[in-house]
Amino acid sequence: MQRSALLDRLQAGIHGKVTIVSAPPGFGKSTLLAEWMKTAPAEQVAWYSLDEDDDDTARFFGYIAAALRTVQPDCVPSLETLLETLSPNPRELAAALINDLSQTRSKEIVLVLDDYHHITQQSIHDAVAYLIDHLPPNLHLVFISRADPPLPLGRWRVRGQLTEIRADDLRFTEAEAALFLNQIMGLSLSAEDVQTLEARTEGWVAGLQLAALSLQHAANPADLIAAFAGSHRYIADYLTDEVLSRQSDSTREFLLQTSILERFNTSLCNTVLGVNDTEAMLVNLERANLFIIPLDSQARWYRYHHLFADLLRRKLEQTHPALMKDLHRRAAEWFEKNNYLLDAIRHWIAADELAHVAALVERALGETWGTAEARILMRRVESLPESLLAEHPSLSAFLGWSWIWLGYSRDRVLPMLDRAEQNCRGDLASLGRLNVVRSTMLRISQNNAAESLRLAKLALAQLAPNDSLWRSFAQLEIAITTHASGRPLPEAEQAYAETIRLCEQAGDRVTAWIAACARVQLMTERAELGRALALNRELLDTVWRGGSSLVRGWAHINQATLLYQINDLEGARREARFTHQLEEQLGNLPDVSMRLYALLTRLELVDGRPNLAQQAAENFVRLAQRSGITNAVDWANAVRAALLYRLEDWPAFEAWARGFQPPRQPLFFPYRLATLMYLRFLLRQKAWETVRLLMKEQLRLAREAGYLEYEMEIHILRALMEEEAGNLSLALQSLERALEIGRAGGYVRLFLDEGEKMKTLLSHLQKSRKDDYLSLLLSGFGKSLPPDQSSIIEPLTGREIEVLRLLAAGLSNPQIAEKLFLSVGTVKTHVKHIYGKLGVDDRVKAAARARELGLIS
Repeated sequence: MQRSALLDRLQAGIHGKVTIVSAPPGFGKSTLLAEWMKTAPAEQVAWYSLDEDDDDTARFFGYIAAALRTVQPDCVPSLETLLETLSPNPRELAAALINDLSQTRSKEIVLVLDDYHHITQQSIHDAVAYLIDHLPPNLHLVFISRADPPLPLGRWRVRGQLTEIRADDLRFTEAEAALFLNQIMGLSLSAEDVQTLEARTEGWVAGLQLAALSLQHAANPADLIAAFAGSHRYIADYLTDEVLSRQSDSTREFLLQTSILERFNTSLCNTVLGVNDTEAMLVNLERANLFIIPLDSQARWYRYHHLFADLLRRKLEQTHPALMKDLHRRAAEWFEKNNYLLDAIRHWIAADELAHVAALVERALGETWGTAEARILMRRVESLPESLLAEHPSLSAFLGWSWIWLGYSRDRVLPMLDRAEQNCRGDLASLGRLNVVRSTMLRISQNNAAESLRLAKLALAQLAPNDSLWRSFAQLEIAITTHASGRPLPEAEQAYAETIRLCEQAGDRVTAWIAACARVQLMTERAELGRALALNRELLDTVWRGGSSLVRGWAHINQATLLYQINDLEGARREARFTHQLEEQLGNLPDVSMRLYALLTRLELVDGRPNLAQQAAENFVRLAQRSGITNAVDWANAVRAALLYRLEDWPAFEAWARGFQPPRQPLFFPYRLATLMYLRFLLRQKAWETVRLLMKEQLRLAREAGYLEYEMEIHILRALMEEEAGNLSLALQSLERALEIGRAGGYVRLFLDEGEKMKTLLSHLQKSRKDDYLSLLLSGFGKSLPPDQSSIIEPLTGREIEVLRLLAAGLSNPQIAEKLFLSVGTVKTHVKHIYGKLGVDDRVKAAARARELGLIS
């Protein structure tokens, strides 16, 4: 049935930016748009039907790209390039899409986002709002949703850029109800009966459609019309029974048995029903208005109306309970054969085929490890009962490993491992996997490095030679435990190198990148900042080009921390902001978030925002406590103690120090910081000899294991102590050693963060000789605040400042794109925004204005 007025509104709306069709289930939203697609005179329509798994940046924009390719192949090259990274910045994805379509010479493209209510991530909403604000003239967006999305609708409404169709618009009037019931559905109802149906359903399209299907073969339509009343759900339940009773046996069985599918095509339906002729059935169902909705313009994929599908599934459970598992099994086989692994796992779980689930999780883990899809896989396995997980140790191992990386409490992980271990029955391969997880738990929750290392090595011996992924996990645990236990750094570096080698051989890039991130930290511990920066830049390049959402956060927070140490504060701020954005997209990976909070306590303090520094420290403590990771809690408390010291909150600082216990792993980074803070506490007590003895022991440990950065930190503290104790010559002697290490590594902030006392000591040394490194350090005191952007219309983002610097240095757009790993179109978008914010119209003026404002030097 053509609803001409609504179709005309849709057609007129494409001259604006956005159309929203918003109403509860059953109001004909998707049907109206599908009808409009058939009548749209010139536009190309790309349709994207969302589900709950699409609430992820990479999947969302990836499917947008796929939808657009259906109407114009190769129209979004920049977007596709960025999507290869799996977790790019949502706004950069939107900018790439804008650039791609701006350069596409095509007639109007209408992008329909069906069931947009499944999107809950604010970062995606923000990117969509940015896309609409900068929408190319050849693109129009249509949202189909059960509720208004959290987008700036008011702004677009005021500007005349928004077309809205809502439930009241979609309700059938009495005249439309009469036309639909009597002409479209072939009934011969009186005006009174039509009026009654319209009043009972309140113009609700699904109710009228169900009623019409029921009435088509009713002996006494008036009795049936009088028989139902009440809520939409009640009406739908009642009428679904009536509709199904009026269908042929073959149609009724098709509807019921395919209701288990969230989406379907001819091949899938053939497999599920065990026939080979369902194509005609699908065409007939669509022609008969039986709540079937095409998901693409070629009618290859369909879905049922959500409400109708729910009702069909309930009816299937009532009438064919014994058939349910077999239907899910057939669906699972089809999805597995066609490599839709997450769909296959969902159906294998519903079929209660745990052996297949276990086997498929193996395969899916290898494909999704380190990506946003891994969370979906975890949720699938999480839905299984504890008893079934225990019967399949490999599933328990997978879930335990996933939970650890997501920061779940050990109280949840260890009992599951214990239950699963009881069912290994001599299965060494499964026991090896459980031991990998148990090794990690021992390291993070009990600081028991020796036992953790023993279990990791045992796991490596137990695992099958072809179990590449889990052998990678075991080798990674060996390397991390070797590092954390305080073994000589060359030994730990060799362990990481071995991990990377084995992972690359097995094709496991993600675990190799995690090991590479840890190597970056190890290099800083050797005071090799230059080498660490080079490796981390290489790692960022690799991960950006073909990387993992899991690893990108680590690489960026590593970069932020390294840039802080060399006093590139704007770079550190930019990387910290970007890490925060990634964490919001990915759901906060605890290890990355902890490192971010640790840096922010220092960065916010340097920027003159002690309240924000305290907030970061408290967030760190809360996150660590939730994780149940012992060394994380100790690290968070040490970070907070360092902040308390800088803020001169002596009662709180001393309360922490009185609870200090000598650590079991003194060279592990959380405990190095704790020991340094305890030394500062003793310095405040003027316990000189106690301090000297403890420093001597820590210097011995640092030198023996090659921890040059820790040796430098101790010498810095020793210099301050000896100066305060009245031993200037000893103070300068220690400072000389600290400077020797710092000069070779390129350190700046470790000295600047000590403030005026360090400046005085450095000035003493400068009197006796000229030294470029000394001059560099002395020039850095008091130069910490970020550039003031209060005088411009809107502050520049970190990425825009980065582009601005390169632009001012004379680089062309392609050169900037290559340097920052962006598309040329994305760079052009950034340049356009920079001009607008600075109020200029060319590069020379932009550079001059930026220097005038102190945004660049």
